[in-house]
Amino acid sequence: MRVVHQTIRNCGACATLLMNHRETWDLFCHVVDNFGDIGVGWRLARQLAHEHGRNVRLFVDDLNTYRLICPQINPRLAQQSVDGVQVFSWGRQLQLEPGDVVVELFGCKLAPPYVERVQQRGPDRMRWINLEHLSAEPWVEGSHLRPSPQPGGINKLFFFPGFTPATGGLIREADLLTRRDAWQAMPAARRIALRSLNLPPPPEHALTILLFSYARDRLESWLQSLAADDRPTMLWICPGPILSAVNNWLHMELLMGQTTVRGSLTLCALPYVPQDRFDELLWAADICIVRGEDSFVRAQWAARPMVWHIYPQHDDAHDKKLGAFMDLYLKDAPAEVRDTVIPLWTAWNKGLDLESAWSEFIAALPQLRRHAHRWCNHLATQPDLAHQLIVAGRVERSSPAPLL
Repeated sequence: MRVVHQTIRNCGACATLLMNHRETWDLFCHVVDNFGDIGVGWRLARQLAHEHGRNVRLFVDDLNTYRLICPQINPRLAQQSVDGVQVFSWGRQLQLEPGDVVVELFGCKLAPPYVERVQQRGPDRMRWINLEHLSAEPWVEGSHLRPSPQPGGINKLFFFPGFTPATGGLIREADLLTRRDAWQAMPAARRIALRSLNLPPPPEHALTILLFSYARDRLESWLQSLAADDRPTMLWICPGPILSAVNNWLHMELLMGQTTVRGSLTLCALPYVPQDRFDELLWAADICIVRGEDSFVRAQWAARPMVWHIYPQHDDAHDKKLGAFMDLYLKDAPAEVRDTVIPLWTAWNKGLDLESAWSEFIAALPQLRRHAHRWCNHLATQPDLAHQLIVAGRVERSSPAPLL
């Protein structure tokens, strides 16, 4: 009996030791002008810490901009703990030893001294992952999890998010869809969320639109048609170039937090909001017009009819990316959904007149809502990105053929 008790005590001590020696993950993120990169980085860092028990260190090169979506950040501190994540200024990597897993978000360039220390540790002691941009293009499946040999014998693993089982999936917290459904089931939740942002309640039977897009041509005619419509519309405008475009149409400066009315259209200039609050806006809207990567994915988890304004590239590479996603998104959709989504998304992204395509889109909203829920449920059958990243960080891959 004494031996058994001693064994139990020893096992307990081992368990305590393992708990105290959590695996450290270093995430590196450049803050780009449209928040998509840091939006992904911040969500992923929190999920790895909260759901997977990792010790997460997030290195960011622009704490002032990061603070706009995470108000707890103090830009003057080179090191701080926020929501279970250790946040470091970019230069702190020069003073620290690499963690057990190093993740470069979107090919950001690490400091050469840090890279040298990564290479010195070698493949038996750590993993090095490059988390790439999201794409629905078919070639992504063949590139996902391919290693790229680096000096020191360590492989950098290329990890591609995506929408199919052959990719790395999408960021989705374990309780996200349950929280969304519970929030939408509470009659007061929407009203409380809007009041906390100083937003007026929508008029009865109003159409609510979250507008978070890049600036585009011919926006004025679309706004004018909303103002002249018989049905009231409430437009929630996120900060950025799109607000400047709306102000040009208004011939006034609508400041963040202010509201104005033109005919049937109520325009509300939103302040910057934390990520969780942004999710609530997506859940509350009838239509989500989103841009980039983070808001694009969250609109899909919101299961709302949406328009994706893809980041425009000078070589028109975005056209292929947009077409590839529409092919997946609409693969099993009814004809009336395909016939409304394709014209509107194309017109929005090419700066074409929106009047006809918008009218048909609005007329098909019941079908679009059903399709959005089916698509969301389909995506939810696949493992989420953080889970797959944990697996990739644990296993050293020797095949398929490397990316040189």
